[in-house]
Amino acid sequence: MKKLLLLTLLSCATSAPLWAQNPVNTPPSAGAAPAAPTTQGTGRITGTIVDAETSKPVEFATIALINASTGKTVDGTVTDEKGRFTLARVANGTYTLNISFIGYETKELKQVTLSANDQNANLNRVALSPAQTKLQEVTVVGEKPLIEDKVDRMVYNAEKDITNAGGTAADVMQKVPSVSLDQDGNIQMRGSSNVRVLINGKPSTVMAGSVADALKQIPADVIKSVEIITSPSAKYDAEGTAGIVNIITKKNSLQGVTGSVTLTGGTRSSNGNANVGIKQGKLGINVNAGANRFYSKGAMNLNQVNQAILPSTGERVENTTSQLGTSTVDGMFGFGQLGLDYDINEKNTLAAGIRVNTGSFKMRSHQFATTFRAGQNEAGNGFLEPSLLDRYNLSMKNDNQRLSMDLNLDYTHLFKKPQQELTLLALYSQTEQDNTVNQTRYEVEGPLRSATLNENEGLNKELTFQADYAHPMPKNTLLEVGAKGILRDVSSASLYDGVDLNSGFSYDQNVMASYVSYGFNLTKKTALKFGGRYEYTDVAGDFANPAQDFSTNYDNFIPNITLAYDLKPNMKLRTSFTQRIQRPQLFFLNPYRQQQGPNLVVYGNPRLDAELTDSYEINYSTFFKTTSINASVYMRVTDNAIESVSEVLRDTTFVTFNNIARNKTYGMSLSGSTKPIPAWNINGNLNLYYVELNAPFASNSGWMYNLNISSGYTFGKGISAQFSGGFNSSRIQLQGTASSFSYHNLAIRKELFEKKGALSLGMDNPFREALKFENRLAGRNQTNDLPFSTHSLVTQYNRGFRLSFEYRFGKMQQQGPPRRKKSIRNDDAKQGEGSGGVQ
Repeated sequence: MKKLLLLTLLSCATSAPLWAQNPVNTPPSAGAAPAAPTTQGTGRITGTIVDAETSKPVEFATIALINASTGKTVDGTVTDEKGRFTLARVANGTYTLNISFIGYETKELKQVTLSANDQNANLNRVALSPAQTKLQEVTVVGEKPLIEDKVDRMVYNAEKDITNAGGTAADVMQKVPSVSLDQDGNIQMRGSSNVRVLINGKPSTVMAGSVADALKQIPADVIKSVEIITSPSAKYDAEGTAGIVNIITKKNSLQGVTGSVTLTGGTRSSNGNANVGIKQGKLGINVNAGANRFYSKGAMNLNQVNQAILPSTGERVENTTSQLGTSTVDGMFGFGQLGLDYDINEKNTLAAGIRVNTGSFKMRSHQFATTFRAGQNEAGNGFLEPSLLDRYNLSMKNDNQRLSMDLNLDYTHLFKKPQQELTLLALYSQTEQDNTVNQTRYEVEGPLRSATLNENEGLNKELTFQADYAHPMPKNTLLEVGAKGILRDVSSASLYDGVDLNSGFSYDQNVMASYVSYGFNLTKKTALKFGGRYEYTDVAGDFANPAQDFSTNYDNFIPNITLAYDLKPNMKLRTSFTQRIQRPQLFFLNPYRQQQGPNLVVYGNPRLDAELTDSYEINYSTFFKTTSINASVYMRVTDNAIESVSEVLRDTTFVTFNNIARNKTYGMSLSGSTKPIPAWNINGNLNLYYVELNAPFASNSGWMYNLNISSGYTFGKGISAQFSGGFNSSRIQLQGTASSFSYHNLAIRKELFEKKGALSLGMDNPFREALKFENRLAGRNQTNDLPFSTHSLVTQYNRGFRLSFEYRFGKMQQQGPPRRKKSIRNDDAKQGEGSGGVQ
């Protein structure tokens, strides 16, 4: 009862204003006149820019501060998501404010004066009148940098990186600041795999099974940008250790009919997709569909050593198994998305959408395996020369099928006061995942020895309701409160050689949450923001064997605090603390024993508890001329970390997951971008961190790092080139290490048809035929306390070339700014890591 009361009180809170963050001043665009040197003062000019017809805030409007006596631009900024702006440290004098935004008439405010007696000019609401000028054929407008450093997130503008053309979301993620991919293609942020991936701000159950496989389903050509949020506020779900990765797809909100078509053919992948946007009056429709196919081959060399005791004699023996073979991977994925927006009137808006993903993933492997056995010598202090125990040929077929669907319905009501609004959101997601593994073993001479067939059908369903309310408070602050409910239902049914071995189970996880935030300015340069989020979780597991059933519940209060200090107008220091909870999802929970390799079995643990992590961060950001720099130091401490646990029994490695480790991570990240000359840009990112892993039966620690760099050059006449590359150091694991690896990409692009089309040649790792991954694993079996070790060398032939053609079409007309959409973000569940993971 007290939990329900606390939830109600938090969701109904009606006080505590939220600190309204001032946007970081940005330098004028390349086309603007350079700012004249000026003496800095202590004055401030503030205001809110709104649409003259609808009174809605105008986001990203450009504010230029011009000295009235000289006519020179002395400062500038842009409005935030609420239309607000602040010009700080302005010297006494008389100024003209030039306010502009695409689709509006430019407005000038003259005789804005600051003096010794009055150093604060509050312009209150400034209305911009929409321009009724029709745009001609679609052209590329604006010049966004590849990497943007915003107040609470980093943004990688994927559409500006021509090396992405014809690739997949996995290729895009390799170039995102603070993000890296491991050997299997799983996302890691600052060394942690506890990352929540959203698509257009919404969760998708397609990510519940294997994030690595899901990324291969999304063509890079439909991705507009990727947002990285390392310290989410209390408004976000208590999403986990590392943060949020939000993939923003391309979409059009302008009047008229517009669209694009992209076709790619390559040696390792091919895809095609099309996007059409229609906006007529109050109704907007966006349709996006496409297909993607990839194909690759590889090789594997595995040596595995384990000790055992023979039941018949009690003799200790040492078995050495070697495997050598090749594999091929073939995947085919398709997707379709329909979005609808309807403006009921000036104050009420409805939005609905459906997204469907479908696909198949096939792996074929052929291995030659040998096993040698050595018995303990008479002295008991060593083993005799090994003798051949067994040898055979193995053929394995691994097939994965999946179908996912997301349905959303959103309603927004705007009140008379600017910034006052109510949003009601609903989302239903469902993913069906079927996995089949067929193993056939043959004698070396050819006759069939044995055949096994493992099958699993998994279903993941989520229903989410969310309400958010924003209320403007005095002194340009804002109160935001909200409540949310997530109902999850996971089920699995498995067959082993056609027999049900009591492997069916269902897992229900219901989460109720609410949040409130508060903030204020301590001084003119210092702002404090803090808040809290309460979450109540109810979990129940239902097995085919009733004796295994279980249920539990727990509640968490998740605090968040941020202190920001403006060292200079273009220099900010920010420190934050947050506590996060990470709930396991289907990949970690499903007890189905999936055969992922000839001698590798992976299965989940439905009794996993949620992780709880304390996260600390200090961030420094600055810009000057054409250069921006962002630096952070951080620390994460998790006492109940979910780690993989390996055990070798009967020459087979079994991998599962347990809450067994204490994980401490200390690190720093540094990213930056610069343009030495207008035609040349350079971007880079370095993440260096130290990890300590401790469990009752094992421990490991060490330094790790990953870096990436990209550079582009525009030659003129529509020709440009770009390079990107990265390096990941060897990775520390609880029971071993994974080897380092690197990548590099090149692309050349030629614009066609007056910039409405383009032809791109992309090259993946052109100077290296294959990547080699070397992994080592060692420990003692918990079943018999005997030692084991595994050494594997996996080769991936990943050199590839692709040719892409894209074409944009349509006419459009801007009628006011696009509405800022709100959407559900389920950020709380720990997602799957393994490629072809437990289904």
